[in-house]
Amino acid sequence: MLSRKVTPEKIEEKRKEMIELAEVFGINSLLTIQASQELDILLNALTKSKEKEYFSIQKKYKYF
Repeated sequence: MLSRKVTPEKIEEKRKEMIELAEVFGINSLLTIQASQELDILLNALTKSKEKEYFSIQKKYKYF
């Protein structure tokens, strides 16, 4: 899953999938929980990449 670049579109797609699974199978379904965990992984990966980008820029312009 993480081999592909994480984009807001992929996150939104996974969120919609999770909601659909919850509507069909319930929020305690293993399928819904798995989709939720996959969404968490995507969100964490996006956050981590944004943090790296931010700190890289901050380090680069530290002395300006």
